[in-house]
Amino acid sequence: MWSSFTYHEPSIVQILILSSWIYLLNLFGWISQYVLSAELLGQILIGIIFGKPLAGWLDDNWQETFIVVGYVGLLLIVFEGGLNSSFNNVISLLPLSICIALTGILLPIGLSFILVPLGSFSALHAFAAGSALSSTSLGTSLSILNPNSIGFDLRKSKLGTALLSAAVLDDIIAFVLSSILSDLGQDSSSSGSSELGKNIGRTIGVTIALGLILIPITKFILKPMYIQLYKRYDSWKEISWGGKPLLLAFMTISFIGMIAATGFAGTSPLYGAYLAGLICAYLSDSINIQMMSAKNKSKSSEEAFQVNTPESGLALGLRRLNTYPGNHTSSSLLRLDQSSRITSHLCQQSGNEEERITLRSSFEHIISPLLTYIFIPIFFGSIGYCIPFVPLWKGKIIWRGIIYAILMIIGKLACGGWLLFWSKLTFGENKKTRSNSVYEDNVKSKSSSKGAVFLGSAMVARGEIGLLISQIAYNTPKPLLEQDEFLIVNWGIILCTIVGPLSVGWIIRKFGKTIMDGGWD
Repeated sequence: MWSSFTYHEPSIVQILILSSWIYLLNLFGWISQYVLSAELLGQILIGIIFGKPLAGWLDDNWQETFIVVGYVGLLLIVFEGGLNSSFNNVISLLPLSICIALTGILLPIGLSFILVPLGSFSALHAFAAGSALSSTSLGTSLSILNPNSIGFDLRKSKLGTALLSAAVLDDIIAFVLSSILSDLGQDSSSSGSSELGKNIGRTIGVTIALGLILIPITKFILKPMYIQLYKRYDSWKEISWGGKPLLLAFMTISFIGMIAATGFAGTSPLYGAYLAGLICAYLSDSINIQMMSAKNKSKSSEEAFQVNTPESGLALGLRRLNTYPGNHTSSSLLRLDQSSRITSHLCQQSGNEEERITLRSSFEHIISPLLTYIFIPIFFGSIGYCIPFVPLWKGKIIWRGIIYAILMIIGKLACGGWLLFWSKLTFGENKKTRSNSVYEDNVKSKSSSKGAVFLGSAMVARGEIGLLISQIAYNTPKPLLEQDEFLIVNWGIILCTIVGPLSVGWIIRKFGKTIMDGGWD
């Protein structure tokens, strides 16, 4: 007899729970976005209510499934972040992003050793707590950068690129730290130190090697193929399997391929999703460069076009009318008519950029609605029911957790200081080429301070990565966090994940696009 899963009709209770779960995730996300400028907080709250912490309406199997679905959503969020980034900004700001990421990792770990006298932690347990709070929530960072949330697109700006790249690097380092904690929490063995060194070395080596290998592959193989495809634009866009479905297939192959490569090689799958997005962003930008080059060539032949193209009836009449002295109106209309014909010609040559089928437009048209209304809400909802909500409410746990959260907020806010330092460094290199440089430096320094506060606040949220590392430390065979220690760490994670988006929302409402002033647009 063959094997198969038996199909059966779900119960009315299951249908009602599932449909209300999806709907309320979106509803409370919209309410919290409108009231607090932090959509994810409402979704986390619904996760707490529906999941194991409170009502327990979601079966264990459902919760496991939603964690997987939510993580796919997180990978898609990271891919979208890379897709909407500027590849050139990523490369030019890589040193700054490394400095921000290292500060965001090392400072929280260092401040966590205050837990030794504050909460009677051992040094090893304080290191485990700091490792959990050293991460930055990629999902939250990218949710913050979403144009639908803040009203304008930060992702291609230098400020958004620095934030996103630093968050990705934080995730890679957090992946290394989780491996370290997992090995430290095993029963002692003679091969423990060698395995630990091997895991760390493999993660770092794979991370660097993949980035270096993909540069020539993308530039010399994928880019020429992609440009050649666009040279045959009219032939493939009308095919049933062509156009957006074809570009979506390419993105899917890149997405799954990079996730598999990074995951099996021993580094974070989120890094693979980000690299896949950057590859697609580079290819999209290469097409834009080609189109701009074609437009420039068309503009250079404008004079020949005017000479060789017969005048329209309107232009001929206006030219004759313009022979009368003092008639300036007809001259202006003549120039307007010529300009209109030239613009029409260029549009026919190069096509309307907004109507072109690109990788970005394909993702926005097909994947973004699913990501916005299904994957992202489920992702933040799954974070909600992973929080041990009820045990948190103990007196000594609360005040220690609040103090620890304040220290961890300070540890991430300090990351924004690199923006001020980088601005002064950049201005100093170009100082000789500017007049009135002291005044300009003061203005740009004040402008950069807004961006510094924004970047530091956006780095505060810990979210999914912090919960993952804390649970690894708590559930190892030789626990690196006791129960009360685990709850204190979770207080830090929860409060940081609340304070970060709230502070970012307040900064956006107060300053708007001026956070990118000072050369960070």
